[in-house]
Amino acid sequence: MHLQVLVATINQYDDSIVNKMNIRCDSIVANQTDRAEIKDITINGFRHKIISTKTRGVGVNRNIALLASDSDVVLFADDDVVYNDDVASRVIKAFEETPQADVIVFGMDMTKAGLVYEKRRCKNRKLHVWNSMRYGTCRIAARRESLLNSNIHFHQCFGGGCLFCSGEDSLFLKECFDKGLKVYSHEYVLGRCSKDNSTWFTGCDEKYFYDKGVLFRHLFPFAAYLMALYFGLRFKRKTDISIIKRLSLIYSGVRNGKKMIPYKG
Repeated sequence: MHLQVLVATINQYDDSIVNKMNIRCDSIVANQTDRAEIKDITINGFRHKIISTKTRGVGVNRNIALLASDSDVVLFADDDVVYNDDVASRVIKAFEETPQADVIVFGMDMTKAGLVYEKRRCKNRKLHVWNSMRYGTCRIAARRESLLNSNIHFHQCFGGGCLFCSGEDSLFLKECFDKGLKVYSHEYVLGRCSKDNSTWFTGCDEKYFYDKGVLFRHLFPFAAYLMALYFGLRFKRKTDISIIKRLSLIYSGVRNGKKMIPYKG
C-alpha cells in the first residue's frame, strides 16, 4: 500500500518544506504563489511533486493536490505540521487493520511557542456525522479511490483565502457521510501542529460569526438555526461582540447562506 502526503501551502520558493515537516514518504505539495510551475524532486529516496499555481483558496489547493496524486492512501496536510518519524507505516497499518474504512481521522498535538497546549486524541471507533465535525483536515487520511469514485472534493468557497473563512474540513467530512463512505477514528498521533500564526484567522470579528452562519446553512440546512443558537450561546473564545450581536450575525449568515452572499459589514 502506497501513501502520499498532500500539503496545502503558500509562497514556498524551495523544497525546504519537505524536511521542515519531516515528510518521510512521497508527497504532493500544492503551493499557491506568484508563479506557475511543476517540479519533481527526490529527497532521501522519496518522490515529491511541487505544484506552484497562481490560484487562491485552500479548497482549490487541496483539490489540485488530490487530483495530482496517484497513491492508494492520501494524508491531507497543512504546512504547520511536523510529523512523527513513523507516520507512513502507521497510517498504512491503520488502513490495513480497518479494511472497511474509506476515511480515517488521527490524533494531533497542538503547540504554541513550541509547547504542547492541547492533545487532540481519538479512540479506535466508527464515526458518525454528529460526532465528526470538529476534526481539522490535517488529521484526515483517505483511500484515494474512494474519494474519486464518489466524486468527493473540497468546497472552494470555504477555508483560508476563500469567500468564507473556514469550514472546508467539516464540509468535506459531511460529503463523505452523505455519499456513503465509512469514516473511522484511530488512536495514533500523527505529530505536532503549530498554532503560533495563521494565514487567514484575524480574530473573532463580525465576519467570523457571519461566515459561521453560512457554514451551518450548508452543513445542516434543516437544523441551521438550531446549530447557530447552540454555537452562539456556547461560544467561549475571546471577543468583544455581545451575545445578541453574535446571534444576529450568525442568523444573518444562515439566511444568506443559500445564495452565498458574502459579509458586507
